[in-house]
Formats: sequence, structure tokens, C-alpha cells
Amino acid sequence: MDLRSALRNIHNDRFWWRKTLIGGALMLTIIGYPWAEGMVMESLDNTRKGFPTPLPPWREWATRYLIGLFAILIDFVFFVLPAFVIGLLFFCGALITVASEVASLGWLAPVSLLLLLLYELVVFSLSIAPIGRLIYVEKGRPEEAMTVQSLRTALDPHARRPYAAARLRSLPAYLPVLLLGLASWLVGRTDYPGALPAALLLLWLAFSALLYAHLVVIQLYAATERVLRYGPSPVAR
Repeated sequence: MDLRSALRNIHNDRFWWRKTLIGGALMLTIIGYPWAEGMVMESLDNTRKGFPTPLPPWREWATRYLIGLFAILIDFVFFVLPAFVIGLLFFCGALITVASEVASLGWLAPVSLLLLLLYELVVFSLSIAPIGRLIYVEKGRPEEAMTVQSLRTALDPHARRPYAAARLRSLPAYLPVLLLGLASWLVGRTDYPGALPAALLLLWLAFSALLYAHLVVIQLYAATERVLRYGPSPVAR
């Protein structure tokens, strides 16, 4: 599946814009973020079953919140937790420096930041988090998606290149998120009247665009998983 096909699946739902705006508003509250991720997971499940459209309606709030919370935990394990570990190592190094009164370790902070950025880039490039979500949907066990199985699948020679291609195809979907986020930050820094409401509006649109990007991503990865499992369709051939 190419990016255009993924976008078409989303836009075939005539209420896609309303559903993503509602999800963006929920994400903006932070505590409502799991609801949006729960919608993404339900859409992923539907896509794997052959029903990529329409997008899931907003319903079953309690169940969706729990599903989304586990999906966020997958991202936390692979993206956020290592950042805490690197930050802890930096703190310990700085503490040792102060306590022992040795020469300044000014290089420690930039090196730690560089290591963190490299790690995040590698994990993002390997598609470990989306693969973990595929495992979560298939097995129904989020704890299994948080193990080395996700990494093992991402590094499988048979799957590595198709998933890398899916990641590359998904990158343009994140461009509106970056532009809207940057616009919100720039507007929020100004002193013009109405700057704060405008910045919040742009931030809401940025979160909505992020939800839209996640919906695009799961379309691409579900299609890639299907090709890896069953081979390309006759049309693709």
C-alpha cells in the first residue's frame, strides 16, 4: 500500500475530519490522550480484518481508554523509559563530578543528549513501536508487545526492509504536525492580543494532525504485515 491508498481509506469516511478533530481535542487535554490512541488501535484491528473504512466512531469510552492506555505503555517502554535511564546516568555522572571535585565533565550533557537522539532515531526507524502495536492487536496481550519480540520482529531479515519502506512512506503524514506545532509555538511567543487563543487553536489542530498521522501509519503497517504474511495481492503483482 502506498501513501495515497492509505489516505484514501481514511477519506472514504466522510466524517473523518470530525472524528480526528474530536480526537485532537481529547489529546489536547493530555488525560484524554488514551481515548485517541484507543481509536487508533480499533482502526488498526478493523484494518487487519479487512475493514479500513469507515473510521471507528466515538463509543465504548471505558474500553477504548483502557486499550489506548496499554498502547501508550508500548510507546513508553521503547521511547520514554530509555530517556529516563540516560537522564539518570547523566545525573549520576554530574553528582560524582561535584562530589569528587574532579575536572568538569561539560561534555557529559551533550554526549548524553546525542546518545538519546540517536537511540530515539534508531527505534523510530526500526518501527519497533508500530510493530509492538501489531503484536498487541494480534495477541491481545500488551505485555508481549513490550518484550524483545517487537525488536526481534523489527530486525527479522525478511521483515526489516518492508517495514522500513512503510516507515519512509509514513513520514510525509507527520509534516502537518510539525508545521502546526511550530506555528503554535511561534504564535504563542508573540505579545499580540489574541495570541494565546490562536496558539491553542493551532495546538488543537496539531494534535488532530498527529491523530490523523497515526491513522495513516497503521494503514501502512497493517498492509505491510498482510504482505509479509500472505504475499502481495494479484493486483499488486
